[in-house]
Amino acid sequence: MTRPLLEVSGLQKRFGAVEACRNFSLQIAEGEIHALIGPNGAGKTTAIKQLSGEILPDAGRIQFAGQEITHLPAHERALCGLARSFQITSVFERMTSEENIALAIQAHQGHSFHFWRNARNDKRLRSPARAGLERIGLLERSQVLAANLSHGEKRQLEVGMALAGDPKLLLLDEPMAGMGPGGTVKMTELIRTLKGQVTILLVEHDMKAVFALADRITVLLYGTPIATGTPDEISANAEVRRAYLGEETG
Repeated sequence: MTRPLLEVSGLQKRFGAVEACRNFSLQIAEGEIHALIGPNGAGKTTAIKQLSGEILPDAGRIQFAGQEITHLPAHERALCGLARSFQITSVFERMTSEENIALAIQAHQGHSFHFWRNARNDKRLRSPARAGLERIGLLERSQVLAANLSHGEKRQLEVGMALAGDPKLLLLDEPMAGMGPGGTVKMTELIRTLKGQVTILLVEHDMKAVFALADRITVLLYGTPIATGTPDEISANAEVRRAYLGEETG
């Protein structure tokens, strides 16, 4: 059996008396879209923060691409090929779409963030930046200030910035958050185009999108995975339906 790209074993995380993550284990195969779902308060955010290095676990182990990364800081995990988007958009609104992508490319090449002006003017960054915009469907919006993009377009741009470093694993933290139906459709289509190009861990509340995109799904409840399987297997799982899916369907 091929070794998983990401292998998580027994993560534990407490915040005072609250046990936010308990025996969290997960395996993600290279090339798959793996969704992490669960009701509010299930521990999804705590889990993804531990995977990205934003917070460190109290116990457990994280291996990525055959390397132990449990205690590595976030920037070193990024250098290993792990990228993350956030629930709240984090684009530079006073820069154009193209400049945002150029800056992300520059950052991943190891340059200092003090050289933003170079990212704007460096012709060597323009071609890859435009290629990045085309990949996410925003090439025609290349010269538009990020502040003037729609919410959905900002989310697309953020994904493009995360892809700028050519990551092995992309952590997408609720990419459809705050979107209307049209934006959700576009984001779903974008993620679908990335399938097979980059491994994706998708944390999302939109169950229609999750079941349309995911190869496998892990369900969290009170910080603990209660089931992992294909969309059909998860749909048929009685414990999952009681704990989560039944709440969504009323």
